[in-house]
Amino acid sequence: MTVPSTPHWKSAVQQKRTAQLNAIPPSWRLPSTILTPPLPNTLETIRTCGLLSAEELEWTETNDVSNLLSLLASREVSSVQLTTAFCKRAAIAQQMTKCLTEIFFDRALARAKELDGQYEKTGILTGPLHGLPVSIKDRFDVEGMDTTVGWVGLIGKPAQRSSSIARLLESMGAVLYVKTNIPQSLMMSDSYNHIFGQSLNAFNHELISGGSSGGEGALIGVRGSILGIGTDIGGSIRIPAALQGLYSICPTTGRVPWDCSFMHQHYLVPPVAGPMARSIATIEYFMQSLLDSNPWDVDPGCIPIPWRKELAALPDRKLKLGVVFDDGVVKPQPPITRALREVVTKLAAAGHEVIEWNTSLHITGTNLWKKAILADGGSHCKQLCDIVDEPLIEGMLVGTPADALSLLEREKVAHRPLDQDPSQVHQLTLYSSRKKSGSSKNVI
Repeated sequence: MTVPSTPHWKSAVQQKRTAQLNAIPPSWRLPSTILTPPLPNTLETIRTCGLLSAEELEWTETNDVSNLLSLLASREVSSVQLTTAFCKRAAIAQQMTKCLTEIFFDRALARAKELDGQYEKTGILTGPLHGLPVSIKDRFDVEGMDTTVGWVGLIGKPAQRSSSIARLLESMGAVLYVKTNIPQSLMMSDSYNHIFGQSLNAFNHELISGGSSGGEGALIGVRGSILGIGTDIGGSIRIPAALQGLYSICPTTGRVPWDCSFMHQHYLVPPVAGPMARSIATIEYFMQSLLDSNPWDVDPGCIPIPWRKELAALPDRKLKLGVVFDDGVVKPQPPITRALREVVTKLAAAGHEVIEWNTSLHITGTNLWKKAILADGGSHCKQLCDIVDEPLIEGMLVGTPADALSLLEREKVAHRPLDQDPSQVHQLTLYSSRKKSGSSKNVI
């Protein structure tokens, strides 16, 4: 009887997982009794397992990045101390939620030591994020580290150069220490792949962390990072943020630098990069600091408009706001509907006008988006699967040959107007006229 051999791709996965585990110091590993299902609460485990000191717990439990940056600037804590604390917490988070892909703690601590030395010698902070550990999604390149994006065939192919956002983060003084989990192909509102497995929710191991920035969401949710950078093309920042109770921003295309040439659909549906955190103050601080650094000098695709804080000031006039209770596809659960109605009541009481938004165009818009996303007919994903005969995971939003569009057909999709009713035509006309007049008020 012939024993079937193990597929080559599974051997590559095992080697990668072993290397990932070895990147966690033995003294930071949890005992098998804790890791045996059913898993205990992740936050409670981190707080009681004894691997972090009281100070380390206090630092990592901080939500507002300005508090940690003040400690670093005043030398009340060193970057090495803070980085060690977040590395420990990320190590525990990984063991319980599988939120990480690339782990480079040694490299991060060396960088932190260098920053501490420079500050001690010169008295000058490297930048607005001096000494702060920052996590980034696996989608971004970090020189010397793999960017598998969930594909087994990309194991062992380290990036030759860091992505523009990674370079900018380091120029701002940040310490990169981990990359976070994603779904195979990135096209799923979950974070599961054959290499790193299923990323679990920060607060409930019976739930997913969302996707495609799900590892980032889980890591920040359990406070293994205070600030992370994700990407979004169809909810990939917003979904994990919602599932972990985080703040995030899916910015206008070109606001956050990202030299993204990895996938086919960028031509029709430009993805964006954006921050994720546990406080709106951290989000605002990052965006302000990033745009103050003139990122358009590094990435020509970045729009040269500064962060305009005044646009977020409380309005001195009545606002007209739209609300959606049911778009005809997804009907919210009763508690969600109740909360929405409470918000509407309070907005109206504050003097604002709230209208029920007409969702008739949503289906048309969604169909156009899906057509654009699938425009390569799945050829890109097939090429990546074929490298090591890796199977495509069921449920990924990947096209088939029947979905493939020619260049001319893609142009038609890109320029196809929505079927509009008169009121929506008026709204879109106003938006268009503002663009033609040179106004950039729609870009936050």
